[in-house]
Amino acid sequence: MRYFGTDGIRGRFGESVINLDFAYSIGLALGAYLLEKGLDGPHSVVLGRDTRPSGKALLEACALGLEEKGVSCTDAGILPSPALAFAVLFTQSSLGVMITASHNPHTDNGIKLFSGKGAKFSIAEEMRIESLIKLGSPTTLAPSNLKSRNLCLPYLENLRKRFPPSFLAGTKIVLDLANGATMDTSRQAFESFGADLGLLSNGDGRINEGVGSEFPTFLAKEVIEKKAEMGIAHDGDGDRVIFVGSDGKIIDGDKILGLLAQTAREKNRLKGNAFVATVHSNSGLGEFLNQLGVDFHRASVGDRNVASMMKEVGCNWGGESSGHVIASDYLPTGDGLFIALTLALHLVECGGKLSELAKEITLWPSKSGSFRVMDKKPLEECHELQEVLGECNHKLMDQGRILLRYSGTENKVRLLVEAKEKDKADAIFEDLVKTIQKTL
Repeated sequence: MRYFGTDGIRGRFGESVINLDFAYSIGLALGAYLLEKGLDGPHSVVLGRDTRPSGKALLEACALGLEEKGVSCTDAGILPSPALAFAVLFTQSSLGVMITASHNPHTDNGIKLFSGKGAKFSIAEEMRIESLIKLGSPTTLAPSNLKSRNLCLPYLENLRKRFPPSFLAGTKIVLDLANGATMDTSRQAFESFGADLGLLSNGDGRINEGVGSEFPTFLAKEVIEKKAEMGIAHDGDGDRVIFVGSDGKIIDGDKILGLLAQTAREKNRLKGNAFVATVHSNSGLGEFLNQLGVDFHRASVGDRNVASMMKEVGCNWGGESSGHVIASDYLPTGDGLFIALTLALHLVECGGKLSELAKEITLWPSKSGSFRVMDKKPLEECHELQEVLGECNHKLMDQGRILLRYSGTENKVRLLVEAKEKDKADAIFEDLVKTIQKTL
């Protein structure tokens, strides 16, 4: 597709895609899409944003395009993406528009879409929306009927109903809020359950700039310094979460997935006795789940693909090792805050430490990296690269695997090499890096 990537549309603000004219144009396209679908009207859309300075203007430009198609718009202001997904359901809106570039640098911005069911759009739906985009410029500067509404309150009320009162009383936790959309919601939620909070990146800097889920090193130091039970880091829009144990060690995302699956199974809340991860997840996670008697499934990268396979196999838990986890009995999209509270409750109930529980899951040695490319030439057309890949796969046989793919949101190629023997994984990774740098 021309605009949509793995998770919405992203780019540097002010350049060819993410600008006010484009936001207006996609607003027009979304309005046309709703009219084309023939859904019962009048149509309404909820719009929200993260803390990027460009967010307000982009939101208003998109709302202007929607208004011109007769769609009623509500400005939910700054809130996490999962809160916006819940807001769509709560207000019974036709769809939701989130202005965010998630974990991308603060110079970027983007657009995420949620259906009337609070879920991500399918590829076919995104393709149809793309076909309706006709680039143009607004004739006025701002929408005339844009209503503002605080939709964080019902989101938090719904969340609080799902956990015992004051279950975190006296528990020391450090939150890194990435200077992003979770600064109010996550703090309020943890405080309402009695946690003794230490706050990082709570509005004292730019979104995602050396902080949050992409940069958890400082969080790890704070956990040690404050002698906290755990550390929790969000990304810019709050659909991801990364954990740090009381020993200051960052917990691998696949170990978190394993613990969540184990907890759900122990409580008889794992539907279909199955769990969905992605092709990026470590094979050690699969071994751990199989030992528990849980069926392990892999989806393509992206929470939309995870959610699709969850429906296909009839289960209610799935996620990505990057920290994006879906609990479909709660919401059809990922919510870092819900996952953080779920794991925190498990630790309280079992009386264990996160760092110790994580040791029960043994991951295969692996090495990964991402490399910038000028353009995304189809990998199957890179004959020298394919030849080296074939040789490397032959060396691994059934004792490892290689995953090479382009990023869905950036001009990068991502490489993962996994093997039961660390030396073999390292050697094959280095061979492939040299070939990638030579051919791409």
